[in-house]
Amino acid sequence: MTRFRSAKFRLYPSKAQRRQMDYVLELCRSAYNREVEMCRKAYEADGTFLSQDSIQEYCDYVLKLEEPRLEEVFPDCLNDVSRRVFNSFNKFRQLQSTSKEKLVPPSPKSSERYGSFSYPKFKRNVRLEVDGKIWLHGIGEVKCVVHRRIDGVPFSCTISRSPTGKWYAVISFIQNNESESKISPKGDNPVGVDLGLYNLAVFSDGTVYDNKKLFDKMVSDMAKIQRKMGLYEVGTAEHQRYKRRLVHLFEHYNNRVKDEMHKRSTEVVETYSMIALEDIDVKEMIEHYHTRAGRRSQSTAAWRTFVEMIEYKADEAGVQVVFVNPMYTSQVCSACRSFVHKDLGVRVHECPICGLVIDRDVNAARNILRIGLGMQASVTGNRNSRISI
Repeated sequence: MTRFRSAKFRLYPSKAQRRQMDYVLELCRSAYNREVEMCRKAYEADGTFLSQDSIQEYCDYVLKLEEPRLEEVFPDCLNDVSRRVFNSFNKFRQLQSTSKEKLVPPSPKSSERYGSFSYPKFKRNVRLEVDGKIWLHGIGEVKCVVHRRIDGVPFSCTISRSPTGKWYAVISFIQNNESESKISPKGDNPVGVDLGLYNLAVFSDGTVYDNKKLFDKMVSDMAKIQRKMGLYEVGTAEHQRYKRRLVHLFEHYNNRVKDEMHKRSTEVVETYSMIALEDIDVKEMIEHYHTRAGRRSQSTAAWRTFVEMIEYKADEAGVQVVFVNPMYTSQVCSACRSFVHKDLGVRVHECPICGLVIDRDVNAARNILRIGLGMQASVTGNRNSRISI
């Protein structure tokens, strides 16, 4: 089975290289915005969606004549810009066909929202050196922290700039089938996992991963910076200084969340032989939640990040992941399967039929495990499967 993976490396360009990378990024953004405007005009005129070849021809025969500086950008980078424009309008067309509301087509991006350019052909444009450097076409050799080995065939490289001004190289590659996973499952026991807000995850064997609520801890610091930033006019030096502090705060928060999710997902894959998870749509849950605080708690619980990390790590380690419909898993007794109605405020499951008294989330996790085990035989051979019941 072909596995597509990516590795992210931190870059430390010199001042001259940083200016050159900023220059290339700005030219790519300019080409992107011009192509988006051309596609918007075609759509607004008669609803036409241009093909990728048409967008690329517009860049080659029109934009380069009007903007000679684009000749300084490697052609493959501009081809990737055309691909991005086509993909954004293609996604807009797909969403428009299923949405009942009128959607707005893609619009030009500011320098804060356009932060990367790509080399779609790795062998011709990029070379990863053994002495901790990466060679980029048009940029030269850039100091790079190579913290892992590319265990496969690389096919593209994306150079990205974070909001805090840090540069990264994201190398996409096809992983070798014979490559060994860094995670070795030690356990031989299946488990069901119930995701929640009070606790991040509760397992059918009683294990609990508490929700550290990192976002709530950041809110007070964020409010202080925003209050001070609001004292100054937009565009002033002081306003920009506090804005940079706010961006650094969000980056620190995102790094803490990713670090926590990596540690916990690795522990789950190492411990259990089969993992049954809830097949939940986080976006739909947030839209239907009745309070603002509840929507914020759900959006910052990092469920999606946690589940996605479990999925790809389990795929590499050979651990089966099964997704089940979570409907009524909290209401049904895991011992006698009787229906016991409970409101969200009731945190203890008390069955009047069999007398089982356990935590509500543990009961749900046991039901998820039972459903996953019952359907496991029907998905043998498909390592990661989604099951709806």
